[in-house]
Amino acid sequence: MKKLWLVALMGLASAASMAADTPDSYVAVSVGEGRYKFGGDHETHTGFGIAYGQTVSEIAGYELGYASLGKFDNTDSRSHSLYLAGVARYPSADVWSVYGKLGPSVNYFSGDNSETRLRLMVGAGVSYQFDKNWAATLEYTHFGKTVGVTPTLWSVGARYHF
Repeated sequence: MKKLWLVALMGLASAASMAADTPDSYVAVSVGEGRYKFGGDHETHTGFGIAYGQTVSEIAGYELGYASLGKFDNTDSRSHSLYLAGVARYPSADVWSVYGKLGPSVNYFSGDNSETRLRLMVGAGVSYQFDKNWAATLEYTHFGKTVGVTPTLWSVGARYHF
């Protein structure tokens, strides 16, 4: 399964480099709190994400991304997600915008109960555009329930437009 993730990450990097000449493209990195809900309990861990996106109009675009939500307590279990989402934006001021994401997510849980599932990913966030190329983001992402666990990620990030 590690080879699958490596191939997916190489594909993401390859897509980003091929689209470097495309206007309104961006790459993003984020870090935050990955949360697992199961039953009436939950765990929180440091999570991170990387993404490549492209804006096809002032309000619409798409994003291909990867998220790692950290390691479960006292186990070797981890959660990873690879997603492709449509992105809708509403520019609320010259530098601020709110956005939502929706699309399929391949969620992989490693460990004793390893499982890979296709689920619906839903996200929402706000961004602040510092200048033509750089933006800061605050985002919440819900990756769908897998193996009785619901993974989510609250994150802050940076986005570079090229």
